[in-house]
Amino acid sequence: MLVLVTGATGFIGSHAVAALRRDGHDVRILVRNPDRIAPALEPHGVTVSAVQGDMTDPKSVATAVRGCDAVIHAAGEVGVEGGTGPKTTANVDGVRTVVSAALDAGLDPVVYTSTITVHLPTDESVLTPDSPLAQPLSAYGASKRDAELLVRRWQHEGAPVTSFTIGGVYGPVSPHLDGSFGAVLAALESFMLVPPGGLGVVDVRDLATFLSRAVEPGRGPRHYLCGGQYVTWAQWTEALGHAAGVEVAHQEVTADELIDLGRQFDRLRAEGRNSAPLSEEAAIIMTSGVPTDDSATLADLGAAYRPLSETFADTVGYLRSIGRLRPAP
Repeated sequence: MLVLVTGATGFIGSHAVAALRRDGHDVRILVRNPDRIAPALEPHGVTVSAVQGDMTDPKSVATAVRGCDAVIHAAGEVGVEGGTGPKTTANVDGVRTVVSAALDAGLDPVVYTSTITVHLPTDESVLTPDSPLAQPLSAYGASKRDAELLVRRWQHEGAPVTSFTIGGVYGPVSPHLDGSFGAVLAALESFMLVPPGGLGVVDVRDLATFLSRAVEPGRGPRHYLCGGQYVTWAQWTEALGHAAGVEVAHQEVTADELIDLGRQFDRLRAEGRNSAPLSEEAAIIMTSGVPTDDSATLADLGAAYRPLSETFADTVGYLRSIGRLRPAP
């Protein structure tokens, strides 16, 4: 199959391209800046054809989908961790433009990558594919919720749209070091605030395999919950320290303390006096994470998650290999 990938110069998208090529698919990418292609894909040893354009531009998207069999839409504006996420409608506009063009062109399936934060905070002890969406906490959260609702409407109408609701993504090899890398670096280079709650950890290599396996026509609408293996923040801190061979400096805090700190950082950031990656929204998400029931996803895709110890060790090893972290003691 010829598969179009958006967001291919990002962490998830670049790994998805590599997985698709390993599985024998041809790949085309839609990219705003061609200069970002080589840094993102050369580490994976893959080459692809490319169409220059933005996910919100109907003309370039129509050119990109022409002749393709399927699409993985992994592009999107992000930024929840710093409280400075986009206040535009680009995420919704991108989903509407890419998915509409793909469906109009007869692509099957159309795969969309969503985020577990559309369900957080939650009153449920375990998230399932049927869990309700949460009330958005920011413009970024609203954009992801609105995109999710748009995708679900297509699925309800029977369109061949496959969605993945994804937890925290970790692992080696990335064209940028934001997101989960920022949390790892902050904990190892400074210290870790350890609140209640936790998160699901998904290895980017496992996620890429799942996305590639989902590129199968004729199966209709599907919704995969891919929250990952749940760890509390205390377990996350311990696992990271074990992977790095060090004891991570940390301090336990209550949920209220972390949320209040995030609120203070938001005020300082608004005054241009702070760039810390914690916000009130991020603190609420951190303290409200719960396990997810991914059993149906793993069974349907014939897949499994690799050990968490491997994910953390490979993440730390990668950061050391590129000189971003000091060598092991």
